[in-house]
Order: sequence, then structure tokens, then C-alpha cells
Amino acid sequence: MNESGDTRKTTSLSSLQTFTTSLPFLFIVGILIFLVSFVISSFPLGRNPIKQNQIQRVYFADNIAAGHSSIIQKFNEIHEGEIEVIAIDLPFRKFNTNQRKELIARNLRSRGSRIDVFSVDLIWLHRFTKWAEPLTPYFSPASIETMLPSSLNTCYVDGVLYAIPMYTDIGALYYREDIIKSLPDGEALLERIKQSISWEELLEIKRKHFPQKPIYIPQADAYEGLICNFNEILGIPLQHRDTGEILNLTDAFVVRKTQFFRDMFVNGIAPLEALDMTEDDCISYALTHDIPFVRGWPTLNNETDPRFDPEMFKKLRIAPMPHFEGENSAPVFGGWNMMLSRHSPVKEAAILFMQFASSVEGQTIFYEAEGLLPIQETFYDTARTDRKRERLASIEKMMANGIHRPALDHYTLLSDILSERLHLILSGELEVEAGLKLAKEEISIALQRGTSF
Repeated sequence: MNESGDTRKTTSLSSLQTFTTSLPFLFIVGILIFLVSFVISSFPLGRNPIKQNQIQRVYFADNIAAGHSSIIQKFNEIHEGEIEVIAIDLPFRKFNTNQRKELIARNLRSRGSRIDVFSVDLIWLHRFTKWAEPLTPYFSPASIETMLPSSLNTCYVDGVLYAIPMYTDIGALYYREDIIKSLPDGEALLERIKQSISWEELLEIKRKHFPQKPIYIPQADAYEGLICNFNEILGIPLQHRDTGEILNLTDAFVVRKTQFFRDMFVNGIAPLEALDMTEDDCISYALTHDIPFVRGWPTLNNETDPRFDPEMFKKLRIAPMPHFEGENSAPVFGGWNMMLSRHSPVKEAAILFMQFASSVEGQTIFYEAEGLLPIQETFYDTARTDRKRERLASIEKMMANGIHRPALDHYTLLSDILSERLHLILSGELEVEAGLKLAKEEISIALQRGTSF
């Protein structure tokens, strides 16, 4: 019985070996290999199909709000049947700026990324060029000369255009007009606020009118927003314009300004809750607790922004950031730029979308739908005669004194270290001089060593 079974197994194995070496079998295997190879080459795994039903699909990663949705819808209508922009939403309500940076970077590390166009905080540019397509061949000098220099200048690295501005921003003081008006000297105070009130006057308002409650809310969580607040209190850039050197954090001037920032929390000018707050948190807290002043960005539309109670938000007005006596208001520039993935299979279609989003038509949609500040100069040229853009007149004045954060390959590393140390200083866990010294030493070591993204 066993011998008979063994014989059948040997015969079957011999027949199988004969079949697998026969010409028909090899022909069938060859056909299968060809078909599999054809399918893989036609539809790269993990990548956008370059065309599907003759439509090129462009994947765009950003915080997709009202303005973004409107621009995408309009562009898709114009290019119906040819190009379709598909949004990848990274909402601010779920991700702060640092978290968005990491999510996009993690995706772009893979050549199979589904992202074609992505928006970056203007300070991230240097860190994303390794994954970005240079844009000089796609944008004529005439097309970019219409853009705000303060925005366009943040799009170059070593003279190469790597990004196109999407919208700009500038640090501003939000104030409750109704609360200020109710004060005995309210009308006169309002006029000074509109021109830029001094920090010394702000302290006097606290002493005179609000001795038992905070009157100002900065962003003081350990993130990039804290760096902006710190920079505006310093009143000067963190990077020397001519030498490119980083400001000496242990200089007596820096120590004095940092101590002032710390004293805001010690003396009850700012609430301790602000130590864990980002921009949206600060404005919400100010509105619900009737805090008269809060630092923010004017890229907010009073009537349509879904993050805040619209009736309460209408009570807020914007003014230049406070200044110290003898100095000028020095708001920090913000904003977001668009970049193109160098691995995008739909570059020409993606460029068309970037051109549209940055055009006067696209910028009009952004501003009207969402309140995002335009990057086209023409909006500011007509600001004083166009009622719908009246708000831009005061913002234009703020921009005249605006300062930029450092343009460095490792700025985000510097920012992470400094924001962590500043947060510990403001919370009282580190003394001012000791904390600044520690930040300086850690930044020096980190910049010498360098780091991957």
C-alpha cells in the first residue's frame, strides 16, 4: 500500500515538472508577468492616477475653510472635465501649526505621497525645499511683481522661487470697543489705541480700571505663536538684517523685555490660563470673560468665522500692537505660502491652480469669503476708496512696521527650543536670565550639530 502510494506521488511530481518546463506553460507565465507589469506601470501604487476619465486630479493639503472651498469650487468649474482639485483638509481646530508641519512632512517623505500642492507657514519654507519643485519656470516676472514684497520675499531660498504666497498676515491687537467706550476716558483712549497704545499705558489702564481682573491675553503655549508674541514685545527682529546673526538672548535688552513678559502673569495683567492657549483659545477666552485686549491675527472675518460667536466677535476691533515708550509698534508678519511637490505627476495642472489661487480673482474670493489678507498689491492701493476693503487701510499701516522671523534652514529647530524655554520662564519654572542662557546654549549646540527634518 505504501509502495503504491509512493509510486503515484513520484509519477505526479514527474508530470508536474514536465508541464512547468513546457512551452505552453512558459508562454502563459510570460503573458501574466506582462499583464501585471502593465497594470503596475499604468497605475503607480500610492500615487495619483495622472488621468482618470481624462481628468487630472490635483490633491491640495491645507486648512480647508470657506475661502479655500470657494476657490477650489470656482477653479473646478472653470476646468470642468479637465482638472479637478481635491482637498486634503488639515483643520486648525484639530492641528496647530507645528502638528500640521509634521503631518505634511511625514507624507512628503514618501515618493508615493498623494499631495501635489501643499500650504506652508512662511517660516517653514527652508525645511520643505527638499520635497518642492522650483517655481521660477512657471511664473513670469510680470506675474509675481504684482504681489506684496513682504509676502514674496518669504518664497525664495538662495535666490530660487520655491513658493507662491497664498495669503498674508500681521500681528494685531484686538480690543473690545464697547468695554473701552464705557470707561470714563473711553473716547480719548480709543483714539490712542487706534494709533498704537504703549505698554506703559496698558498697565495704567489695568491699575485704574481693572485692578481685580486680567486685561490682556497673549499666546503663551509652547509653540510658534509664543515666538511671535515674544518677538513683538522685543520690538526688533530675532535675526540681524545685515549680518544674519541671531539675537543674543542673554543681552540685557532681551532680559529686560522677557522680564516684562513674565511680569504680565505675575501681576495679573494676563491670566494664567493663557500659558496653555493658542490663538483661537485666547480670543474665545477674551470674549467669554470680557477681557478688553487680546493679541491675534486679523485674518478673521467678523461675520462668517465659525470659530467664535458672531455677535460677540462683532464687538472686537483691531489696532496696531502696543509699543514701549520711545519705540515703535513692531508686529510680526505671518501668512501661508503654496508649494508644489517635486514628485507630483500633475505639475502643469497644479501650477494652474496655484496661479488662480494667487490671482486677483482668487484673492478676492479668499478675502470676501474668509477675511484672509490678500497678497496682491492692488487690494491695498484701493483700500481707502473701497468700502468692502476699508479694514485693509489700517492693516496696510501695520505692515509698514512689520518684522520677519529668521530665514534659516533650522529656524523651526530654533523656534522649538526657544518656545519651550520661554514657556517655562513665563510659568515661573525657570528664572528669566537662567532660562534665556539655557535657550542660547541649546540653540547653539543644535545649530552646530544640525538635524534632519
